[in-house]
Amino acid sequence: MVASTSEVYGDPLVHPQHEGYLGNVNPVGTRGVYDEAKRYAEAITMAYHRHHGVDTRIVRIFNTYGPHMRPDDGRMIPNFIHQALSGSPLTIYGDGSQTRSVQYVDDLIEGVLRLMRSAETRPVNIGNPVEYTVREVAEAILRLTGSESPLAHEPLPADDPKQRRPDITRAREILGWEPKVGAEEGLKTTIDWFAGGAAKTAAGG
Repeated sequence: MVASTSEVYGDPLVHPQHEGYLGNVNPVGTRGVYDEAKRYAEAITMAYHRHHGVDTRIVRIFNTYGPHMRPDDGRMIPNFIHQALSGSPLTIYGDGSQTRSVQYVDDLIEGVLRLMRSAETRPVNIGNPVEYTVREVAEAILRLTGSESPLAHEPLPADDPKQRRPDITRAREILGWEPKVGAEEGLKTTIDWFAGGAAKTAAGG
């Protein structure tokens, strides 16, 4: 199984993103190394599948969160939670209108297990099709933590995707899968874990 990513779609011109979409990636941009590495991983996986008959699976993972993430992970949700709990400003890049889909880790694991048990060798999106702006995610975390941290805006990085939402038709039809955990429930569980001091342990403190 290759753990690929929604980043193979780059800054998409198709919305939502389905597995047949070939993407909009800048190969020489600041994000190009990661995007193209995942695209190459998919390409070589399919080459081995076709030429050598290797039994393969490709899962395209969309933004996932949950307990046991490191507070210095660098991704949006652990960043926001750590900043909210510590009273630091929540860092939003750009105006926060760019969208993301966020899925709870339990849903991801269920999707991966179903894919591995299937005979599907094509790429499969595993993500939550409910779409939020980055600002909405930040505001939800402030509300759920009771934090009074302000929002701090920083320049938007080059080639940062403006929209991110999976088309999960293939997962629904082939795997009988769709996410079950809503953002409110998943964020509460994750915040409780961070607030309980477990995040400090995970960081080596």
